[in-house]
Amino acid sequence: MPFTHVAQILTTDFGVVSEKLEQLQAEMPASTRWEDWKNAAIKQKLTTETVLQQALARYYELEYRDDFGVPQLPEGFADKVSIRHLKNFVFCPFAYADGIWQVAVENPARTDLLDDLCRTWGLRYQPVISHHQAIIDLINQVYDSTSAATEEAVENLDDQENFESILGVEEPEDLLEANDEEPIKRLVNSLLWQAAKDEASDVHIDPSPKSTVVRYRIDGVLHQVTTLPRQVHVTVVNRVKVMSRLDIAQKGLPQDGRTMVLIAGKKIDIRVSTIPTVHGEKIVMRLLYQSSKLMRLNELGLSEDILKPFRTMIQKSGGIVLVTGPTGSGKTTTLYSSLGEIDSQARNVITIEDPVEYKIPSYSQIEVNSRLGLTFARALRSVLRQDPDVVMVGEMRDAETAQIAIQAALTGHLVFSTVHTNSAPATITRLIDMGVEPFLVSSTIIGVLAQRLVRQICSSCKEPYEPHPEQLRELGLGASQVNATFYRGRGCPACRETGYRGRLGLHELLIMGDSIKDVILKSSDANEIKRAALRHGLITLRMDGIQKIRAGLTTLEEVLSITVEDQAIENLLPESPSIPA
Repeated sequence: MPFTHVAQILTTDFGVVSEKLEQLQAEMPASTRWEDWKNAAIKQKLTTETVLQQALARYYELEYRDDFGVPQLPEGFADKVSIRHLKNFVFCPFAYADGIWQVAVENPARTDLLDDLCRTWGLRYQPVISHHQAIIDLINQVYDSTSAATEEAVENLDDQENFESILGVEEPEDLLEANDEEPIKRLVNSLLWQAAKDEASDVHIDPSPKSTVVRYRIDGVLHQVTTLPRQVHVTVVNRVKVMSRLDIAQKGLPQDGRTMVLIAGKKIDIRVSTIPTVHGEKIVMRLLYQSSKLMRLNELGLSEDILKPFRTMIQKSGGIVLVTGPTGSGKTTTLYSSLGEIDSQARNVITIEDPVEYKIPSYSQIEVNSRLGLTFARALRSVLRQDPDVVMVGEMRDAETAQIAIQAALTGHLVFSTVHTNSAPATITRLIDMGVEPFLVSSTIIGVLAQRLVRQICSSCKEPYEPHPEQLRELGLGASQVNATFYRGRGCPACRETGYRGRLGLHELLIMGDSIKDVILKSSDANEIKRAALRHGLITLRMDGIQKIRAGLTTLEEVLSITVEDQAIENLLPESPSIPA
């Protein structure tokens, strides 16, 4: 591989610093492979993989693509070629015409297997260069259509088969690549694969008198996907228990476990919870996608009026920043996005979680283990002897944890944590109810970010419509806002006919200014704190929701349902404040 020529293209066409490339080349031995040279350049942050592959394409005078649309391949292709071979050699055909394959490749010099296949079948091929993940995604898309459907797996179940034989079977390397002959294993693999494909956050397996219902939680809403025969319920439960290392003999008590699976090249940490019901054991599996890239703060949907002051808060050297909201509202994602804004090389970042949801190499992460006596409070007390700059506590569950966090903030540490409350002002009331003195709350809390998740309008079937006047009145929109254009999703296959696809956040940021501190010292009433905050520019969850409605991102129904506990602004102030455009 002539690295010199690629380096020259990187410098002349993409503006990469030539001196750094020359230094890298001098450090690498002459026998270095392209993959090793590329990985070294990416690791040293000289450039990105996409730019490197584009430069490689120009050197070979080949096309570069990272979007292949819907693959058009001969029928039966996936049955003849192993998915493992394609992933090992990182290539995949995506179009076929007149005896010529168009093939996505990562390295045009490494096509031994592809050459052999074409010679065997009497075909020719035209390489197209792409980056690694785009080719892996293409491979998964090609083999997705050949993966056994859940219904097919159910039909192949043999009621008389001794399913307990699954106990000694090893987990497949990748569930998409699994060709296991055991029906029950294929069934569970299929359920997990389909859940990952639909980007479900939870899988519910609910027993009933006549059948077992399987539901996925997608965008915060449960959808029934299939029903299983009643007689296989126990076997499905035992299969999930084996995967998550739970006691299959214990059926009368709740159990919690976890397992890690690989689905279509993506690592998924699955937290499993079982509970006995009158019809059998119910299972809920929470899917945590480890391979997904952590979102940055500006990707969370924070409005500029909230994002700018929040960024200022998280750069302070000491104090407490709290994120509040119900379970599943994205609090942990917001905390990690906030930590991502902090220089972890210059500052010692330690997290205490239950469990650790995102594994970050540059952080010291501690997982709470109540069975061993490692609670949030005990872990936090020990962490403060580790010379931390920033501490993230997964949740302030009790007075002891809150008191230690307060002491940490007073001694110059920046503390991030979550609290389960309905609004930002109510968080202050909650801390005082825990036993924290009001003067400590006012002197250590920097700010509180309340958030909810609302479903986003599907872009494939988005259309304007005229909302009911009663909805506008309930939302508090005046005559000046009624002229705005409102949108909803009509429903299409892309959004499962729901009209929604994906979610975004609504936010409410309480900044601890002097006027708020004065109110806290006099009263812990959440409404009093909210009145003071509104007078100083607080944007409530409902007001933020109205901004996102006007931007065509979500619907009135979503905002009304999520902010049902948000009091009408007119009830808090003599005159209603203007709603930001």
